[in-house]
Formats: sequence, C-alpha cells, structure tokens
Amino acid sequence: MTNAAAVVLIKALHTAVFLFASGCILYVVYCAVVGRARKWWLRAAMVVPVAIGAAWWVNGHECLLSTVIYRLSDADHAVTDIYLPDWMARNIMPVSTAVLALAGAGVLWRTLTHRWRGG
Repeated sequence: MTNAAAVVLIKALHTAVFLFASGCILYVVYCAVVGRARKWWLRAAMVVPVAIGAAWWVNGHECLLSTVIYRLSDADHAVTDIYLPDWMARNIMPVSTAVLALAGAGVLWRTLTHRWRGG
C-alpha cells in the first residue's frame, strides 16, 4: 500500500472516530436535557471522548491519527488529517470539551438532585 492510500484510509478512520465521539457527546447532552439515560450507555458515552481527549493531551495536543498521517506525508502539516473543513477541524477539541463539560454538569446535577425520569 502506498503512503497516499494509507493517508486516505487513516483520514477516513479519523473522520469515523470523530463522528463516533461526537455521537457520544450528543448522547450525554440528550441525557442531561431529557433526564433519561441507560446508565451503562451514559458512562460509556462519557468515557470515550474523555479517553480521546486524554490521548490528545498526552500526545502534545495532537491527535494520534494526525501524527501518523503527518509521518506518512513526510511531516507536511499542510495535509489535512480529517475529512472536515479546516476551521472545524481546528476547533474540535475546544468546542467538544466545552459541550461535554456542560452536559456532564447537567448529568451530575440530575444525579445529585434525583431528577431522572423513569422509563
């Protein structure tokens, strides 16, 4: 497999991981707003983006898959590392962190005040 083909596959994987993590964050938001949750799913939905964020932090504020793409493209940071617009890709971590923190606070509030709906 050529480096160009590998970059395309890794970018597709990177985009899929982004979409999955975004879905997890949206599920946490849903649980906080609606007040209904499957506890195991909620825990998993909170752990996935936190784990991705921890890996991003440990890797020097760069996604692990981005590092692989840059190595395959001879450290050319002009090569995009995900199939998203550049402005969106640059703001993924700050926006998703804020949304997850607010949703997590909502879940914590519902838990502490026993405001979960039955069902």
